[in-house]
Amino acid sequence: MEIIITTKNLTLDEKTRAQIVRKFDKVGRHLPQARELRLELIEEATKAAKDRFVVRGILEVLGPVMTAECRAASLITAIDQLEGVLDRQVHDFKTKNTDFDRESQRFGAATYTETEPLPPIISEESEVSIEVEHFTPKPMSLPDAIANLSETKDDFLLFRSSKGGVSLLHRQELGGFKLIEIEAV
Repeated sequence: MEIIITTKNLTLDEKTRAQIVRKFDKVGRHLPQARELRLELIEEATKAAKDRFVVRGILEVLGPVMTAECRAASLITAIDQLEGVLDRQVHDFKTKNTDFDRESQRFGAATYTETEPLPPIISEESEVSIEVEHFTPKPMSLPDAIANLSETKDDFLLFRSSKGGVSLLHRQELGGFKLIEIEAV
């Protein structure tokens, strides 16, 4: 993760800059898909001494952007507060998909209109429950499929390509998409 520090109305020596980078490196270790952290350190001439230093953090992750702002009487206090806020946001981001009900109607497939879930089938050999779902892929172009997949939380989209074949578009963990074109034999 790249850390970019900009200042306004104050100067930082290299020792302080290195301490700030070391402090925010652990945010990058907790969230390996984080690309860049932009820190803005500002000293404002305010009447209230408790709001003299403003620290803004903008963390770019593959997809969402996390932002936070903290104000304090000293620069170190504001940096510590911002580090705590960003650490909590990273923790919430990492655990956001672990505590919701996947059976809820809110998380139903928005792009699959002809779904017909069947009761789970249990294989005699392995005793593994398999849920079968049938649907007809919609015809759409690749840009439409990318836009459609980007709007959902799904990791893949099965669609009928403009060539008439069936394609699978997969969202990769580190960003970007992978297109798999399926040929009928």
